[in-house]
Amino acid sequence: MNTTRMRISGRLEHLPRGLAIVTEAGNLWVLEDVEPANDHFGRDVTAEGVVVGLDRLRVDWLGAI
Repeated sequence: MNTTRMRISGRLEHLPRGLAIVTEAGNLWVLEDVEPANDHFGRDVTAEGVVVGLDRLRVDWLGAI
């Protein structure tokens, strides 16, 4: 099984597809298995985890920048 780990930074948003990080380059990563603190929404965060789809990240860790 291919498990590609990534670290992604950008603005945390709640979109119709679920929680997501929008990077400075405009890339969108939908986050799975994460419950961020309310004060993280709309702020820059970093998430680490395993890529589980074209634009999905199963999060192991999420924190404010």
